[in-house]
Amino acid sequence: MAFPGDLEVWALTHDAPLREAMADESVFVRGWRNWRPLMAGEVDPHHPVANMLRVESMLARSGADHKRMRGLVQSAFTRRRVEDLRPRIEAITGELLDRMAESDGTVDLKAAYSFPLPIRVISDLLGLDEEDHLTLQTLVGRTLSGTDPDANTDAFAFVASLIEAKRKDPDDGLISAMINARAEDGDRLSETELIHNTLLLIIGGFETTMGMISNSVQLLLTHPDQLELLRTGQVSWENAIEECLRFESSVVMLPFLYTTRDVEIDGITIPAGDAVLLSFGSANRDPRAHDDPDRFDITRPKIRHMAFGHGAHLCLGAALARLELLIALPALFTRFPEISLVGEAPPTPTVFMNHPLARPVLLRPTP
Repeated sequence: MAFPGDLEVWALTHDAPLREAMADESVFVRGWRNWRPLMAGEVDPHHPVANMLRVESMLARSGADHKRMRGLVQSAFTRRRVEDLRPRIEAITGELLDRMAESDGTVDLKAAYSFPLPIRVISDLLGLDEEDHLTLQTLVGRTLSGTDPDANTDAFAFVASLIEAKRKDPDDGLISAMINARAEDGDRLSETELIHNTLLLIIGGFETTMGMISNSVQLLLTHPDQLELLRTGQVSWENAIEECLRFESSVVMLPFLYTTRDVEIDGITIPAGDAVLLSFGSANRDPRAHDDPDRFDITRPKIRHMAFGHGAHLCLGAALARLELLIALPALFTRFPEISLVGEAPPTPTVFMNHPLARPVLLRPTP
């Protein structure tokens, strides 16, 4: 496929080949230095996507290097730390719903609910200040657009300033915990690794969940028969959320895996050193993996999807995202049982994400 600027790459669009590629690190590796055309000067080093790839987070590492870095981050980002956020998520949810109820009845769901909930949660987790929220939203949007050549530089500089502030004034947040994280052999995250992994947690911590809240509400309101199954208790919210994640994932694709040798997939040879796009959205609609994949059906048994990746690189924040969705969605439909869609929902201008720029809703019928 071709990106803006005539950048041509391969894409894995089916479930099985994508899972196999993500699991086989002898053939498919991560890290922009493995992209032969870029290192050979065949790709403009200033191309926005090339700039976007220059990261040193665990998302861009393979094998033992990835395991080492993920272990250090995970030692700070514990399941207990996530579960301890439940009361705070419930409190923020209630506060936002109260504020929405004070409106004239029509609100932008994304601005009023989908964005402020996860950004406040991840800020609490990391130990960030509320005045940083708008800056973070802007920087993440620029980074994920795939069209802004300066986005990474600006984002890294901002995150570096956050880390420096935590060094001077540590707290019980995740950034301070990562600064202090040590492996048994004394290993720790380098300054660059701290910056890049903090930015990864910020992006994964609110952009993806923000998109899924908006996408899930739109799906359920455009499929009233499915919503009725939830309202009558015939289907669990847990199952409905998994189908929303499959059907309309907020992350449709991510760059890149790189081939260590020539490899044949479905009769097509991908040369060594080429970039391979991870097309999660397409894989989630693969007819070879899902029955009637273009039908939204929350009654599906054993729903599987690639919304959080696969294998060793399964999203570290998946449990937090599911917890936020499980609290936010039932609360919204309980508080506003007559909520409906109004107006248009233009897509966010980004190559890699899938969610609306705005999602107007009517909370109650007009008197």
